[in-house]
Amino acid sequence: MNLTYYGFRPFKITPGKVVVLATGSPHIYQEIILGLQDRTDTVKLSDDNFTTVTVEKSAQWYGDPLLNVDLNALFQRKLQIRLLKVLADEQTVGLVDGLQSLLSQLLEDSYLMDVPLELPETPELAKLIKFSGIQLVPDLRDDVYGILETLVKTLIELNDHRMVVLTNVGHYLQVSQLQSLVRFMANIDLPILLIEFSSTKQSDYFRNCDYHYIDSDFVLW
Repeated sequence: MNLTYYGFRPFKITPGKVVVLATGSPHIYQEIILGLQDRTDTVKLSDDNFTTVTVEKSAQWYGDPLLNVDLNALFQRKLQIRLLKVLADEQTVGLVDGLQSLLSQLLEDSYLMDVPLELPETPELAKLIKFSGIQLVPDLRDDVYGILETLVKTLIELNDHRMVVLTNVGHYLQVSQLQSLVRFMANIDLPILLIEFSSTKQSDYFRNCDYHYIDSDFVLW
């Protein structure tokens, strides 16, 4: 995939690489952020043949991982649906049998109430999974690296291969954590783009990333 911001050559976004687009210009920073949220036309995306693709269909803006990425709000219901699809037939049968046994026991114990009760039907497994409240581990909420890795794993599980766009990642990760992210993404077929604001070029911090820096004078380094 290619990203074009007016006035600069296209930036190539390659799966398996952590691509960083950083700037010391508040104006450029704002325009890139708005463009990647599909709120302005300041950013254009194209495929490997430079055929234009829409931001809406090709990229997903997640923003600041600590402030904006609530994994359960984004994915809990989708993962519950996915879980239902990946269960083998015998596992599904076992869960349904277990539920029926539980309900039968509940009905037998209803004699404690002097009213006629019945179970009109066995609830669907999908409703049972939803009712269970199964979710991603809540402890991830305060672990930025954990949020990033789980976000990527979840998107792969859900077969969502749109470019992941995040900002301010450099504010949170230690150098060792960033390098762990680089190694992790090397085996992932998913494009990722980090948008960063910094007054100076940070090549050392973002080593092993595909790093691009536009300074406050609009010069690309």
